[in-house]
Amino acid sequence: MSNEAFVSIINSVVALLISIIALIYTVKTYLLKSGARIRCSYSMRTSIACDDPYIGSITLENQKDRSVTIFKVFLKLGHNYFIEIDDFKQEPLILKPFEVFHKDYDPIDLYTVNTNKIEIAYLLKEKRIKRQIVLSTSEGRYNVKAFINHWDPVTTFFKNHMTGIVRPMRSTFKGKSYGINAKYVLDLKYEKGVEEVVAIYPRDFEIKKFRNFQLTKESLESKDALEEFLLKQFDEGVLNCVDFTVYDMETWLSQIYEQENKEPLKALSYNWFIYYIIGPILTKFDDFQLWKKNKALKKANSQLEKKSNRNSKL
Repeated sequence: MSNEAFVSIINSVVALLISIIALIYTVKTYLLKSGARIRCSYSMRTSIACDDPYIGSITLENQKDRSVTIFKVFLKLGHNYFIEIDDFKQEPLILKPFEVFHKDYDPIDLYTVNTNKIEIAYLLKEKRIKRQIVLSTSEGRYNVKAFINHWDPVTTFFKNHMTGIVRPMRSTFKGKSYGINAKYVLDLKYEKGVEEVVAIYPRDFEIKKFRNFQLTKESLESKDALEEFLLKQFDEGVLNCVDFTVYDMETWLSQIYEQENKEPLKALSYNWFIYYIIGPILTKFDDFQLWKKNKALKKANSQLEKKSNRNSKL
C-alpha cells in the first residue's frame, strides 16, 4: 500500500470519527432540549401535631436544558388515589434548566376527598402499595420515574453506633452568627432607620474598634461597665448614633450550651478494624439489648392493662 493510500485511509477514518462525535453531540443537545426529565425525592413524616403521616419535604431536579412549568404536585398512592402535595396554580413553579427545587411542609390537620374526611393513614404506612410522584405541567401529566438517591450518615449510624454525626451549632443575632467568643453585641441605631451591629470580643480593647474612641479593658468587665463607658462616649459626641443597646452574649451563649455544667466529649479516631468489624458487632448487641428492654416493657404494659381490665369488671 502506497503512502498516499495510507494517508487517505487515515484521513477518512479521522473524518468519520469527527462526524460520529458531532452526531452524538447533536443528538445529546437535542435530547437535552426536548421533552422533560425530572428526578425527585420526598420524605414522609409523623408528628405529635397531627394523627396522620404527611409529606414533610420534596425535592425536584430538572435534568433538561429547558424550563418546565409545574402547576401541581401529587403523590399517586396505589392505582386510585392522588394525594395533593402542593398547588402552584396561583403562581406556577418555573423549574429552570438543571435547577433544583426544595420545599418543607408543616403538619396537616386531616385528609379529605371532595368534602368528606378520609382515613388514608394505613395506606401511607403500607410499604407494599406502589407510590409515584406525578406532576401537572404545561405539557400535561408527567410521571416521575427517576428518584434522587439521598445519602445521610444517620442510616450509617443505625448500622454502626461508632459513627458520629457532628453538627456545627451557630447562634444568630439578626440573621448573623458572631461565634462563641463574642462577649457582647452592640446594636447601634442611626437616623433614617439605619442600624449597625458590632460584635465585641474579650481582647478588643487592644485594637481600634471604633473610629473616634478605643475600648478599655475595664469597660469589657461587665455589661453595665460597657454601657456606662459607651454612654459617656455618646454624651461627649464621639459615639455618633441615635441610640444603642448592649447584649451580653457571653452569658446568653453559656446558658444555651450549658458550658459551665457539661464536660465536652473527646473525639476518638478508630482504626479500620475497630470501626468496620467491632463497631457493627457492638451495634447488633446494642440493638438486641434494646429489643429485650422493649419486649419486657411491652409485656409489663400488657399485664398492667389486663389487671386494669379485671379491676374494672369487678
